Amino acid sequence: MEPETKEALDAFVDLALITEVLYPVKSGKEATVYACRAHPDTGADFLAAKVYKHLRERSFRNDAAYQENRTAMYHNTRVKRAYTNGTEFGLEVHFMLWVGQEWEHLNKLYNAGVYVPVPVKTAGRAILMEFYGGEEGPCPILQHAEVPRERAGDLWKLLKANIEMMLQANFVHGDLSPYNVLVDLEDASDPLRIIDLPQAVDARFNPNARDMLKRDVDTCYRYFEKRGVRDNPNAFVADLWRRWKRAEL
Repeated sequence: MEPETKEALDAFVDLALITEVLYPVKSGKEATVYACRAHPDTGADFLAAKVYKHLRERSFRNDAAYQENRTAMYHNTRVKRAYTNGTEFGLEVHFMLWVGQEWEHLNKLYNAGVYVPVPVKTAGRAILMEFYGGEEGPCPILQHAEVPRERAGDLWKLLKANIEMMLQANFVHGDLSPYNVLVDLEDASDPLRIIDLPQAVDARFNPNARDMLKRDVDTCYRYFEKRGVRDNPNAFVADLWRRWKRAEL
């Protein structure tokens, strides 16, 4: 483990939130998620720590569609200019904004009732959250789960309900797919978690939000359609967006 990663995780040890790091669960371009043994005082057996990679290693999404209005919070023109021009200082600003956004989005969506991991703590470039799984390991992502055809319809309805709750909280995930939905097929009462939230956009301010919503729904529906689910995703998106615009959600 790199010293910088160890330092990030040690912060949670010092805060008496975890006692040890067990193994990496998932490593992507932007971050690595680790399974950790939780401190007894937390009331959990395990927690997940997401550690964002160092500036020289990461590859954050910089698509203009996701960045609409995100520099508005920077009143300092030097900061805003560096962010826009992609200087090293600007990339560091981008990095901290990205980490802070995931923590903020995670809290807001959890409080709105969306099925996201329970947020626990953030420190530096790491976020500590619920570990969705058990002693045997994490729950699988939807793409790799063997979802029985008889369960697919209920999971699709629940995922649609969560997409609606997200929009009710003014958020669109922006990158939703079977690769960032975790499923627990053993627990019918609590069968999924939506993960990877830093790129989520505020539908009130991002002009691309409706297109992102449609892409999220279409991408997820294709998975369920292959498992026998029949629906009209275009009608769902149109009705959802209309109700949100009219404050009817």
